[in-house]
Amino acid sequence: MSNGGLLQKAMDQQDDTDGVEATLITAESTPSEDMPISKVLSTLAVFALLPMVLLMWFGIYLDVIPLSILYPLVTIITLVVVWRQLDIGLPASAGGTGVHATRAVIVAGAYAVMLASPLILGNILVGEMSLAEVEFSDDGSTMEIKIRQNGGSSTAVDAQISIGDWSTVEPLSINREDGFGDYGSITLTVSEFYQSNALPSNPYLLTVTVEGLEMSTTLDSLKLSRTITDVQSSTAAAFSTDDDDCGTKDSCVAGVVLTAWAGLDTLGDNPPAPMPLAEYTLQATMYYSGSNVAIAYPEVTVVDTIASWDSSGGQYGSGSAIVGDWGSEISLEGSESDVMLNAKYIPISDWDENDYGCYSFVVEVTQQAPWASTDSVVSHTSHYEYAEEGAGGDNPNNTDESWTKVTSCD
Repeated sequence: MSNGGLLQKAMDQQDDTDGVEATLITAESTPSEDMPISKVLSTLAVFALLPMVLLMWFGIYLDVIPLSILYPLVTIITLVVVWRQLDIGLPASAGGTGVHATRAVIVAGAYAVMLASPLILGNILVGEMSLAEVEFSDDGSTMEIKIRQNGGSSTAVDAQISIGDWSTVEPLSINREDGFGDYGSITLTVSEFYQSNALPSNPYLLTVTVEGLEMSTTLDSLKLSRTITDVQSSTAAAFSTDDDDCGTKDSCVAGVVLTAWAGLDTLGDNPPAPMPLAEYTLQATMYYSGSNVAIAYPEVTVVDTIASWDSSGGQYGSGSAIVGDWGSEISLEGSESDVMLNAKYIPISDWDENDYGCYSFVVEVTQQAPWASTDSVVSHTSHYEYAEEGAGGDNPNNTDESWTKVTSCD
């Protein structure tokens, strides 16, 4: 065999080896082509579409991370997970072994549709504007009006608002969203439009007009009833049979429990209805024989169901109480407890006047504008006869003391 023949044979063998290696390299650098389209779609549904849907519905309840950060973050994380699940691969320039072009195009198209759909639908399918919730702050000082419109504009427009004879113009932007969709809100100060209690004969009708569209609703009467129209007063005697208190008497008055009510006038002699958002001051005084002060209770201030007063170190109870939440009653506490009355009474030894005779218990409630006319006072007076009467026990000289409600002290 000639040198030329050997050289040619060696070159042919080298060419065959290079071809096999090139084929192996090409096969190794191309991702698997045999993944069914159903797996691609199911992976996108579970790892891409589902997290985005959950975020749209429940993202508003995640106060820790703003949605403006959460949406891009979830998009990136799900894209990485989908990319790995479908084994799409990385280009050689990034240290990978190649990209499966078909799967990459499907994933890119799916994410483009998901990200663009809200914007496209928002521009094409703009919802009808409607008056939604009207919510009061916890202390009742402000009222938030929500106007809903899915896909509405964030550009501010004028909203004409009227409540009865009162009106104002406020800017409205559909720039918020929650689980019910897109909305804008307007906040009003209640004292600006409050006039009187929201009774059936005097409802508060809210009307909002935006670009010619008029929307209206009747406001919550409980939230807008804050003017005290009825006050009541009452006392109850705490009795003692202790010789240290009563001496030779079989029983005697140890003190009185003072009670006041303030709220909305009801039928008959029933206690007034509670007003949880009423603000007022209450003055309670018990007089003896006309104008002589027997008990001058500290002034009571009521704000947002919390009644407070100067307890004078426990002489007048705890100095606070809840009123207007479940009822209109205010127990004006004293320093001593009575089991039978389940209340604290003011001992007779603390009265400035404690002789036998007629006593008048006066409760006065004062409110300031706008809740009532300037220096408006609503009051109630109840009368009681304090007396020694009868003879009891084995000794005919023994007597009992009584505390009896009467119609007047005339």
